[in-house]
Amino acid sequence: MSSYIDKKFINMISSILVNFKWKKEDLANCRCPICGDSQKNKIKSRGYFYCKDNSYFYKCHNCGVGMNLYNFLKEVSPSLCKEYSLEQFQDKREEKSGSEDLFKFKEKPKFKRKDKLLNELVCLNDLPSDHHAVKFANMRIIPKQYFKFLYYTDDFTSFANKLDEDNTLFGKEERLVIPFFNSHGDVVGAQGRVLTMAGEVKARETLRYITIKGDKSIDSLWYGLWRINPNKRVYVVEGPIDSFFIENCVAMVGASSYKSIPSRLINSELVFIMDNEPRNEQVASYNEELIKLGYKVCIWPSEMKDKDLNDMSYRTSTRKLKKIIDKNTVEGLEAQLKFRQWRKV
Repeated sequence: MSSYIDKKFINMISSILVNFKWKKEDLANCRCPICGDSQKNKIKSRGYFYCKDNSYFYKCHNCGVGMNLYNFLKEVSPSLCKEYSLEQFQDKREEKSGSEDLFKFKEKPKFKRKDKLLNELVCLNDLPSDHHAVKFANMRIIPKQYFKFLYYTDDFTSFANKLDEDNTLFGKEERLVIPFFNSHGDVVGAQGRVLTMAGEVKARETLRYITIKGDKSIDSLWYGLWRINPNKRVYVVEGPIDSFFIENCVAMVGASSYKSIPSRLINSELVFIMDNEPRNEQVASYNEELIKLGYKVCIWPSEMKDKDLNDMSYRTSTRKLKKIIDKNTVEGLEAQLKFRQWRKV
């Protein structure tokens, strides 16, 4: 079982659990919905979700009930339990065959260029589960099958300056590294994500993302080109991490990258999924221009409050998220009308 799926569904069920909160990264607490917890003290919360052997379990220290997450969801929310079962099944299927079919790589990619440089990094799959880079990825509920394409470095500046000799970064800083490959599996760039955890009290005065282009011959960087099927509908999002939460998805680096569509996608059916920020003038202008150019876009319905796919995935299963996107994918006049309504939210 995958703990990131368990944690995701705990977050989804949390909206109906009284006094729910995460005590630690792998320990959550709430009033027990099975026994109702203390009838005298409404503050007492003796139900706990805890992680053991990469799976979450539930235990109440009031009534003594103990069960795995599946049985807890079956007891508290049968409909959510069905979604949980489907997602666990999908995850198992992808672990067995998806890495071959989806990515076209049976193991870690065999890089044709810059391979020595990437060998200086540490793949997330090779790090212990308690390493803060792995904890960060789990906190962002990144599916485990993508860990083989994510790396860690304690000196991103050194890595960046070797990838791009014209780069002028200075200072030593650790980051999560997301390499960019073209459709042939060649490394063409990389993005470094600062390793800050949710709820961190002291904000770091640094850029969250730093993007380095190693191949100057390409106009713009696109993430995921090597792992998509261009003959199927291709979803286009704004950031690499968001692309992990929907199948056959690529990410632009910089929302204006749509002005330079990669040759691999020229004949594909593209659906652009911009961030759900109706009051953000830049996001709105990109959406408006995409509609004018005749592209299909997803206009988020008013009930969706989260900013992007990663945030949405904490409360919505990937299966349901895809249904929402497909249902709200529009073009032409319909897109113009829905865009105006979205802007008024």
